[in-house]
Amino acid sequence: MLGLERGMLERAERLANAREHTVSAAHQAQVLADGHLSTQQRQAFEHVTGQGDLAVMVGIAGAGKSTMLESARRAWEAAGYSVKGAALAGIAAENLENASGITARTLASWERSWEKGYEQLGKRDLLVIDEAGLIGTRQLARVLERAEQAGSKVVLVGDPEQLQAIEAGAPFRGIAAQAGMVELTEVWRQKLAWQKEATQQLAAGRTAEALKAYGRERWIQAASTREQARGALLAAWQQGGQDRPKESRLMLAYTRDDVQQLNVQARELRQAAGELGQGEVIQTERGAREFAVGDRLFFLKNERGLGVKNGSLGTVEKLRNGMLQVRLDGEEGRRVVVDTKQYSHLEHGYAATVHKTQGTSVDRTYVLATPHFDRHSAYVALSRHRESVTTFYGQDDFSPKWSKASTEDNFMATLSRARTKELANDYLDRDQVVISSERTVEQETASLPATLTAAERLRQRADQVARRLAAQREQERSASVEALEQQRAKEQHLEREKVKQRELSQDHEPGLEL
Repeated sequence: MLGLERGMLERAERLANAREHTVSAAHQAQVLADGHLSTQQRQAFEHVTGQGDLAVMVGIAGAGKSTMLESARRAWEAAGYSVKGAALAGIAAENLENASGITARTLASWERSWEKGYEQLGKRDLLVIDEAGLIGTRQLARVLERAEQAGSKVVLVGDPEQLQAIEAGAPFRGIAAQAGMVELTEVWRQKLAWQKEATQQLAAGRTAEALKAYGRERWIQAASTREQARGALLAAWQQGGQDRPKESRLMLAYTRDDVQQLNVQARELRQAAGELGQGEVIQTERGAREFAVGDRLFFLKNERGLGVKNGSLGTVEKLRNGMLQVRLDGEEGRRVVVDTKQYSHLEHGYAATVHKTQGTSVDRTYVLATPHFDRHSAYVALSRHRESVTTFYGQDDFSPKWSKASTEDNFMATLSRARTKELANDYLDRDQVVISSERTVEQETASLPATLTAAERLRQRADQVARRLAAQREQERSASVEALEQQRAKEQHLEREKVKQRELSQDHEPGLEL
């Protein structure tokens, strides 16, 4: 893994230092003329459309990354480049395509095509990878290697503070530190100033401050038990639908079990209110489920034939004998007909896990907080909304017998836990590496102010990584020089021994006496 990471980071540095795929100033100005980008978005635009075969953008939740990428796509296409999009999850790829106009698929789909010899990358191609922080080291290393071999450009977009990579490593953070990046920290998704500030606090790891802000607005509600908290959440969700029927809303939880219970109880509330029509019991991949006209529905598997992704949402309009007509969410309101005998990867769509919702936006969210949360999942859960987010929790979940702290303090501490993934390279033995300040990278990192944003921490870490690599290279160079000198000394010694042997043999040879 160490060798893989070093190779990936070195490749990222080579790509970033390349002088290809530059969009001319004229093409940049043509796109920027409409003036709809903020100053910060404009700087990000100029960075990703500038020279180099690798560009990294760190953007906090709701910072307008898609808006900037839509402008970048137009500039790239005007310059004659072909722009392709990718993401780890199907729904993230769909969101990227809908928001920026970049035709996108999952990374797994791209890799399957490349392995079969189809749709190969070329010198005029740009690959934009969204939610790059979720990608593991092995997969991202493969993609960068293929891009370098093809002479393509890669643009990585993500946020190291949101959900961590599913597989081994934290390559996005490492590459951002190694190759440099541009950042977006202005929040556009939320409207109220205090909510914008709370999202920035979540992005900086200052979770407790953000929670206190929502608490002051009474948007954090505690109940005695998790069951009671779930009941209060469902009541608020139902009331929200009655008060604002045209707004989108979604319930969030950490585990599938909690999500399923929320879905079941949400349907019961809707049925009791007469909001659901005719229903049928359908055998899905997760077991028997009853679906009815008016039900909200999640698709759980990518299917090109239907044009749906894992995470696509829709509303059931008609059903008969296992055939569902579903109107998909989105401005187009596209309709698909699903034969559940052929496609049964379905679930009710009133609630979802936090992991399934990264990269999505809704008007109002309702969060069931449990001890499974950490600061990364809390950040995602509390930044999906445009209008409001209300968090509910059971005091029994945050009152362990061994703790002397208050329930509220335990709640704050649990949702503030850092579970940041690292590269194996971060755990190298520093004892043999001489850093100019005589301090290890871990010591330097520990001394960074806690209030720094993710991007600011990455900037600091970039300097640390550069010093560490420089020290390693100097050590390797010194070792190489020492080994070479030892080899030369050995060769000289052997040559002297050979000369001595020749002289001795000449002394013992019989010869003519003069």
